[in-house]
Amino acid sequence: MFWTDANVFREFLFVRSFTTHPRTETGVDSSKSERELGYGRWGYALIWAVCVVRWVYLASGRIELSEDEAYQWLWSKHWALSYYSKPPLIAWSHGLGTALWGDVEFGLRFLSPLLTALGLTVLLCFLSREACPRAGFWLVMAATVTPLLGVGAILMTVDPLNVFFWTLAMVAGYYALQRDCWKWWGLAGLAMGFGFLSKYTALFQWLSFAICLVSSAEAKRAWRRPGLYLALGIQALFFLPVLWWNHHHGWITLTHLHERAGLDRAWTFTTRFLVDFLVVEPLLLHPLFFAGMVGAALFVMRKPPRRALETYLLIMGAPIFLFYLVYTLRARVQPNWIAPSILPLLALMAVYWERRDREGAKWVGLAGKIGVAALILPLMLAHDTDLIAKFTGIALPAKADPLRRLRGWSEMARLVDTEKRRLEADGAPWFVIGEHYGTTSLLSFYTPGARGKESSERGIFFRSSDVPLNQFYFWPGYRDRKGQNALFVQQVKEPHEPPPSLVAEFEAVTDLGVREVLYGGRVFHRIQLFACRRLQ
Repeated sequence: MFWTDANVFREFLFVRSFTTHPRTETGVDSSKSERELGYGRWGYALIWAVCVVRWVYLASGRIELSEDEAYQWLWSKHWALSYYSKPPLIAWSHGLGTALWGDVEFGLRFLSPLLTALGLTVLLCFLSREACPRAGFWLVMAATVTPLLGVGAILMTVDPLNVFFWTLAMVAGYYALQRDCWKWWGLAGLAMGFGFLSKYTALFQWLSFAICLVSSAEAKRAWRRPGLYLALGIQALFFLPVLWWNHHHGWITLTHLHERAGLDRAWTFTTRFLVDFLVVEPLLLHPLFFAGMVGAALFVMRKPPRRALETYLLIMGAPIFLFYLVYTLRARVQPNWIAPSILPLLALMAVYWERRDREGAKWVGLAGKIGVAALILPLMLAHDTDLIAKFTGIALPAKADPLRRLRGWSEMARLVDTEKRRLEADGAPWFVIGEHYGTTSLLSFYTPGARGKESSERGIFFRSSDVPLNQFYFWPGYRDRKGQNALFVQQVKEPHEPPPSLVAEFEAVTDLGVREVLYGGRVFHRIQLFACRRLQ
């Protein structure tokens, strides 16, 4: 079977590229060849050094979990074949990380730097073989300092998994097309299968492959060969757990995705979200790198002869980016949705502009160095915004702090737990209800003593509903706690009334006021508490 073929795996890991490169085998000056290989070695060293630095940063406890990380950590405590809004691989990954390191932030995020490093290693090997080690090194430098990729290398959400398997499928697919080899098609199908179990938008990669398969006479031959259909068949197997789970849960994921994409609303043409997209994405990708990607894409499309590698990288990245660009005319697009397109387009930028530099455009190297250098200090400060106050004596306003969504949650849980204990002073037990899935999940993780308990023992629930709103709907709730009291928690900017459905569940609901959640003397969050007495 192809997955037990050691030769394929050795090629997939490109062992030869650590020691040789096509240029070194064609009579190129040995000093230049050695210099080329040096770029590759420095690239590998940089990838894994940064991985270790990221692990140290995560172990330092400078940031807490995001809402989605805490939510998906709870998924890992309720093993399933799929979940309300996402396929199962993120929950399984959290389960693996916490099995290794325990239910701590480092355990949840351990795999994120590792997946990033593995993906960049494969891509550096790939570019070292098919272009040159120098282009691969440029890619590693750019990817290391690109803000949006940096976030994905720290937070363990579905994006690190999605980007990793997209990258593997892209590399395997290149050799499948170049060599018309069914084994490479099998590896591509395997990678895309795991990509689908990471995020449903991994299916967009078939759009890229479809474009490749109609772009040349050589590629069109794949339609008549078994390899392509092997890849399709392998990925189809990965649909089964998701389909099985949804079959037994009312196909709720389809409903969620339909609503998430805004397809439950009439089309309303607007340029408001387009403007947001065109402002935010270049900033998160670095304006200079964004210009470099766009420039490389335009030159590759306009100037023959087209090189196979550059064209392939463009096709692997541009379609999903352009799809979301157009979709902004209908609805808002979150900045991370384009994540799978970033590495292919950065690789295109590195390969194209490195070639232009060799051809005599010496300003290219200077521009690249400026682009990398300009981001080093901002990235350091973004990883620990407390340094700004330490160096300047002036703390960032809470609203301007990029870490606001990753700080203050343990303090929020402490405030809620303190109020709950005060209410329990009369001897009656109380449980906690969260208004939002993120609030509920963060309280489940950070409330003292709650982390190691089963959900029913934890006493922290999402508010009940008659229809599924999130994954909590499918887990045990609090409706069997008749006569008990609850502390309701909602995050607010200004005080407002609790949901009418909650008020109807209890005999009496009393507003306990707003509590400010402080971090470093700044108000990072506000929560409003309600005492809900005697569940009916």
